[in-house]
Amino acid sequence: MAFGVRVVEENGTVVEKIVADHNFNPVLRGVDGGKYPTMASLDPYRDTYLNHLQCKSLAGELRDGAQFLDEMEVRQDATLELIRLCEVVQAKPHRRLLFIGD
Repeated sequence: MAFGVRVVEENGTVVEKIVADHNFNPVLRGVDGGKYPTMASLDPYRDTYLNHLQCKSLAGELRDGAQFLDEMEVRQDATLELIRLCEVVQAKPHRRLLFIGD
């Protein structure tokens, strides 16, 4: 199971979309919610929207969580792509990052 990830405008227009690395599933891999609260909020069974502030937090967690992501066997280029999408959300008002769960 892999998350579909989209940057969406307030009106629902999709700006960009990717499929996350199939190993990226922090909740099912036992993420420490105290250390990585935004990653811990990504529901693998439902859709999760992140606003620009949450995207800033997620980007930081992805940068700081290299060891955890390595343990999940998430490819580094896939992590960098998620960080880039967080930056796309932050670049313009009224954008959100959508993680589509199974």
